[in-house]
Order: sequence, then C-alpha cells, then structure tokens
Amino acid sequence: MTYLRITPALIVILGSAVATARDLSAQPGDAGVTAEKAPASGDAGATSEKTPASGEVVQAPAQSKPETERERASESPLLLPGGIRIGGLFDASYERVDRDDGVTSGKNAFRNYHHFVFLSRQGNDIPIGFNAEVIGQYFYELTARLWRKSSAFRLSARAGKIMVPFGPDPLFHKNYGGLSAIDQTLLPVVWSSFGANLRADALLRGFSLADDLYLVQGFDLSARTATLDMQRDLQSYDGARVAVGDRLSLSRGPVTLWYSFYWNPMRFGRRLLMQAVDLAIWRPAWPVLNRLALGVGVLRAHVSADSSYGTPDAISDAGAYYHFADYLWLRLYATNWLYLQARSGLMTFNNHNGFAYDSERADPSDGSHHNLALVAEYAGAQFSLSYYWNFEKVGEYANDFLRFMVMYAF
Repeated sequence: MTYLRITPALIVILGSAVATARDLSAQPGDAGVTAEKAPASGDAGATSEKTPASGEVVQAPAQSKPETERERASESPLLLPGGIRIGGLFDASYERVDRDDGVTSGKNAFRNYHHFVFLSRQGNDIPIGFNAEVIGQYFYELTARLWRKSSAFRLSARAGKIMVPFGPDPLFHKNYGGLSAIDQTLLPVVWSSFGANLRADALLRGFSLADDLYLVQGFDLSARTATLDMQRDLQSYDGARVAVGDRLSLSRGPVTLWYSFYWNPMRFGRRLLMQAVDLAIWRPAWPVLNRLALGVGVLRAHVSADSSYGTPDAISDAGAYYHFADYLWLRLYATNWLYLQARSGLMTFNNHNGFAYDSERADPSDGSHHNLALVAEYAGAQFSLSYYWNFEKVGEYANDFLRFMVMYAF
C-alpha cells in the first residue's frame, strides 16, 4: 500500500498531510520547491512530495504548485484570532488488495489514511512561532527567525518534535524503493523525532541554496543479532542515541538537487551512516517539456561491523551490511488539474556485497515496486486511481493492488 505511510499501511498516514505552520508563512519559493509540486497520485494522497521548508527564499517557477498535503493544506488556511492558522486533510479510499495476475483476483478493502488537523502561528511580524499536527501529534515544534536582514539570506531554527530533513524537501513522502507514503517500507512513514534544526537559505547569482543541520533522537538496535529496521527501531533501547545530519539543496529554475547525510551511533559498536542524492525537474518552461515533471534518487544506509567482529567470540553476521533503495518518477500533465504519473524503484536489505543488491542474501523483503496513477485535482479535492505492481526477488506472492482515493485539504 502506499499511503499513510503507516506500516499496516494505514496508520502512519498522517505523515503526509502535515501542513505545518511553517509552510503557511513560507515565501513562494524554496530551494526544494521545484520537487514534486503536486500530490503524487497513488500515494494515498501522499502525493506531491513537496513539503514546505522554512525560510524559503527562491522564487518558484510560475507554474509550480504546492507539493505535499502539507503545502496543499496551507494554500488557504483558516485564520483564527491571534494570527493562528488552521488547516486539515482527510481522505477515504477503496482498494482491491492481494492481487496476482488474475483479472478477478484479490479482495475488497475500504480505508482511511489521512485525518489531520494542523495549527500554526507564523508571519513576518512573529519572531517566535509554532507548528503542530494536533490529532496524532506527529509533530509539534517551536520556530524562530534568527536572521532576515534581506531577501538574499535567512537563518531560522526549530525545536521540539520535528520532521527530520532527509531527502527531497517534501519532508513527508519519500519515494525510495518506488514506494511512497503509507506504502514506504524502508524509512519511517512519518519521520519525526525530538531534536533541533538550524536552517540557512541564500540566493547567489540566480541559484538558491539551503542547508539544514540538525540533531535528533536516532535509531538503535533492539538486540545484538538484530538487523536494523529503520521503521521500528527509531528509539533508544539503552540510553539516548543522538544522531547528527545535514541536508544541502541547490536549485535553479526548474531543477533542484539534494544531498542528505545522516550519522547515528548505536549499541554494540555499530554505527549507521546513511546518504542520499535526489534530483527533481519541475515542468521546464519549454514547449512540450512544460507538461513534464521528473524525479530520481538513490539512498544507501551502511551499518558498520559489530564490536565483536574479528574476535573469537564474534556473533554470526558480525560484519558490516547495508540497505539500498532508488526511485524514478515521471509525471505528464494533460492540464494543470489532471496528470498521469509513473513511478518505479528497487529496495534491498541486509546486503553484504555489491553496491545495490546481494543476491546471496536475497529474501522476500528485497524487490522492485512499480505503480501508475491518474490524478485529478479541483477546489481542494483530489481524486486518484492507481495500480501497484510489487515484485519480490525470492518467494513472489500476491500483493499487487488497485486503489481509488478521494482526498480533501483545506
């Protein structure tokens, strides 16, 4: 499944809809605003991967649109007394799950992935503000404007339970492995953690640069013999695990490039080093190409050897291993409110050899994922019809599915 980024595919849904206050006050452009601007269909609404980043300073292309539920929800927020803004995101979907090659295969399912309410207080005249999702409390943070003497440079900070700035600016939906939102099985469906973030934005000779430096609660291993599960091990099993990370983005016109770095010490002498590179091209201002948007990215998470490695008492599989995922998505706009999107990606776990895949250690969790979606948007509502093909490297089983979703943001 693809949405709500929840493991049971539904529960974490919330991640995608975060229309954080910060987005509400953000300027029209951001070093990452060129990423998937509109909701990506088939992501249970997790659609557009674009999440507002605070302190945007780059002018977004004229044809660009909000990318994620979060941004979409902030397009026309309700203004309450005291400068407080409120937004929301809700959906309902019909799915035909557990399908194989048979035309009539599978079973029916009705699900809800998004039910979020966002509150924020931001503005040029508000030096200290806040952003929060109040139903599931997926995030709640204080924001501060530290420096903003001109439109060419900004410095801001946030602290609390923050969204971890890793990958494309859309902070909620990651496409790694060809799965997004609630369907994501590599990273947390909603990656938020307690910590603090310092962000700098600058304009330099037509380029927009942004850098997010942060410290957050990191991952930890549940047991010495356990393989790191980045969806379930985002906690400390024995004392706090502080992770440090940085995301750098460079944007010019319709093109945005991101580099993400994340380092996390864990128990038993193991350390996690995760890196990702993402590129997005958003509807260039040229005939024909102005109807196309494209994104590509790759992630590699390396876990170092156990402290017992090389000793007589070494545990089995004490050596280093890595997880890998990549993706490619392409969107074709028929009109500004109707588009067709295709997405594909590879995801592998616990590899010892090679760069992306170790065939000697393949299991059902390794595989490729592909989906095709038709999406229409009107007056805050989104209608998407999508089909997902999931192929396992070993032990292929019936897990393809069809999804029709209706989502509304305000």
